[in-house]
Amino acid sequence: MRVTNVAYFITLAAAALLGACYTDGVTWEVPWCTDNEGRHIPCADADAGPGDAGTSQEGDGATQPDDGEEEEAGADDAGPPCEGECVPLRPTDYSFTDPHHVWFGPAQNPAACASGMLPQFVRYAGLVVPPLACPDCTCGASTGACAPPSTFVAQAAICDLAAGSVETSFAPPDAWDGACTAENAVPADLDCEGAPCIQSIAIGPVQKLGESCAPTPPSTLPIPATSWEEVAIACEGLTGMAWAGCEMDEMCVPKAAPGFHYCVAAEGDVVCPTTGYSERHLFYRNKVDTRTCAACSCGPVEGSSCTATATVFKDDACGVFLLGTSISSEEGACVDMSPEDRALGSKRVTDFMYDPGACAASGGGPEGTATPTGPVTFCCEP
Repeated sequence: MRVTNVAYFITLAAAALLGACYTDGVTWEVPWCTDNEGRHIPCADADAGPGDAGTSQEGDGATQPDDGEEEEAGADDAGPPCEGECVPLRPTDYSFTDPHHVWFGPAQNPAACASGMLPQFVRYAGLVVPPLACPDCTCGASTGACAPPSTFVAQAAICDLAAGSVETSFAPPDAWDGACTAENAVPADLDCEGAPCIQSIAIGPVQKLGESCAPTPPSTLPIPATSWEEVAIACEGLTGMAWAGCEMDEMCVPKAAPGFHYCVAAEGDVVCPTTGYSERHLFYRNKVDTRTCAACSCGPVEGSSCTATATVFKDDACGVFLLGTSISSEEGACVDMSPEDRALGSKRVTDFMYDPGACAASGGGPEGTATPTGPVTFCCEP
């Protein structure tokens, strides 16, 4: 005997049970009958003709109700009962998932899905970023090189009176390394406006080249690991009879274990509905950690110096000594000629010595950030 003819409004997506999305306005009507053993089965067609499945046949154990019986049965149509809980359908204004059982709580003590409920995914919230301590930067002693003076000048006055006097160049060649050179030799008895041109010789300071300090190497200390304060454990939340015994805008889901909520989820930071799944929880898929200790650097060199010995010769091969003096990077030298007006034939600079200085250190502090990525919004029944 046929006992019911309930219309189950099943979405096209739910026809594959779990596999597709909700589509408004498309429904299938599935009538239910009993077979000759009293089992509850779908009818093939309530109005089928002779020989069609679902039509009463002699000896087939199934009978069609008369009009009065069908009208009476319609008053009691209920279909298969929901053996779990009827919850609202997922919202349609965002790409929400079907309902899940979701547990929210401390990451150090997460809950497990109930027996028979498979885990689906885990999301995280409350990123804990421990402070990053970087070692102080230091700079080593400076390194550098010394180069000979670029100026040698004969003056038509003694050193104390040389300001404003006529000068005659005795300059070395470009890129000179201090070796013996007769470049720009000045002959003896040269007249400068009625006075001897070679009464003193001025030598420029030693040059400092390529100075720098080496900073502390980059830190090799491990970066303190981040952690999460909370997790969201999502477990499957559908049954094989998702629309059994529920209202048209509801679906049947398994009863949630204590501590679990009925929730739908959507990628991104989105707004939850004002009714139904209205309780909002924002969690994340992952994190990006770019924290590191900045590189150290060193400022200009301070306190270094160069010294050397400058020697001038009468001949053009640095063989006949005329005068010698110590010079430094702080100052050159001026030497009076005695007697005056001797020839300046050649010169050389030797005994270079570099005295290291120091540099001020900078940099080395923490830089970068650790931030959560991939937001996921859970909308739950309150």
